[in-house]
Amino acid sequence: MNRWTVHVKNFGKIEEAAVEIAPLTMFVGDNNSGKSYMMTLIYGLLNVRFYLDKYTFNKESQIFRRCCGVLEKMTVQQDAHSYILRGDEICLFQKLLNELLEDNKQRFMLSLFNKEMEIGKLWVTFPDEMELEFKIDFHSDKINAPEVVIRGEPNDNSFFAGYSINRKELCNDKNGYEFFLSYILQCMLQWEMDAGMIKEKIYLPTARTGFLLTYKTLVGRAVQEKFTLEETSKNLLTKPNSDFLRELGSMDMTKERTRFQRVVEFIEKNLISGHVNVSDTPAQDFMYIPDGTSQKLPMYVTSAVVTEMTPLLLFLKYTFLGALMIEEPEISLHPQLQWQIARVLVQLVNTGMPVFVTTHSDIILQHINNMLKAGEMQNQEAFLQESGYVREDLLSRNQIQVYQFDAGNCRKTKITKLPCGDYGFEAMTFYKTLQKLTDEIGRIENEG
Repeated sequence: MNRWTVHVKNFGKIEEAAVEIAPLTMFVGDNNSGKSYMMTLIYGLLNVRFYLDKYTFNKESQIFRRCCGVLEKMTVQQDAHSYILRGDEICLFQKLLNELLEDNKQRFMLSLFNKEMEIGKLWVTFPDEMELEFKIDFHSDKINAPEVVIRGEPNDNSFFAGYSINRKELCNDKNGYEFFLSYILQCMLQWEMDAGMIKEKIYLPTARTGFLLTYKTLVGRAVQEKFTLEETSKNLLTKPNSDFLRELGSMDMTKERTRFQRVVEFIEKNLISGHVNVSDTPAQDFMYIPDGTSQKLPMYVTSAVVTEMTPLLLFLKYTFLGALMIEEPEISLHPQLQWQIARVLVQLVNTGMPVFVTTHSDIILQHINNMLKAGEMQNQEAFLQESGYVREDLLSRNQIQVYQFDAGNCRKTKITKLPCGDYGFEAMTFYKTLQKLTDEIGRIENEG
């Protein structure tokens, strides 16, 4: 994955923030402090299509012209070759990206939130050592039509889709430059493809159970009223929610994918004690089959843990998943099951899939801290055998970033990047509340 940092100023309640995405990115903290806002913003950057969505470049800017010059260098050679963006050229394209975001900021925010949103500044920075390799080819069946393919970070086997345009069009039409510049900027923000298929970035909102139980009605009404789940004057949903409904309603369930099979089996065994079945009818009803029975239960009579886990199971089994964003995975879960869902999140990270989480669960954070410490143990194998964990349960410090959201008295949120100490991440937002409860118990017992 490409690691980068998104910066904002005066974004809703958030006064200022710099959030570096990682294989596991966690947001903890107060309710109504902007965690979902920040995750929605990152979701937008991971899914933006600058050219298709008609983002406007400032063609008169020096930055745009210099990036066009780099593009000419990339495509001037007449045979197949590689070109690596690094150093000053990465910095140049970073400036172009931020210029494009600034000039189209309101369009970007409206597409995400379906309403005007307050945001003072928005920009992205990339690590100094970042490199992007492009493969430039000239098809024999198309005269001078370069197809650019991006490969991921060094030693990464993923790649980003290639697109082609006739060389004459590229040279004579500045839209050709916009096409490829948009493509390069997306490559910097997003990762990848495998076997020529775009990986989906799935956002599971807090309302996932409600959406699961009513999505047919919602989608049917959208069709009846002749509007899609896109940005419209009638749509009252944010883009993550609209996309969730659309993906749920259009999911191809004729073929199961096996990449996350072990994680799926773990969820079925340790969280829902059963299986989710998809009916053969065109309506594709979801049914729950408890372990040890053949009884098929409709979702509306199952427990909350089943309806909470079903969307995650479906996306793991039937979509080409490239990133998971989940709000409050602990919803409706007993503390023991919160522990198990924490294991699921870590195991997904260790498959190579980026995971983004908002949570109020100290249990989830404590499990992650435990797995960080276990990952540094000298007698690791003995610990795994005694505890029942597997190597895919362990984490290393460079895999995770944790941010605490504190809503101050001035109604502005302060976001703090938590350091990883000897015992992991210490989230005072959890500690202070638990300490107050402990102190209260002490006072009650002393009074008695």
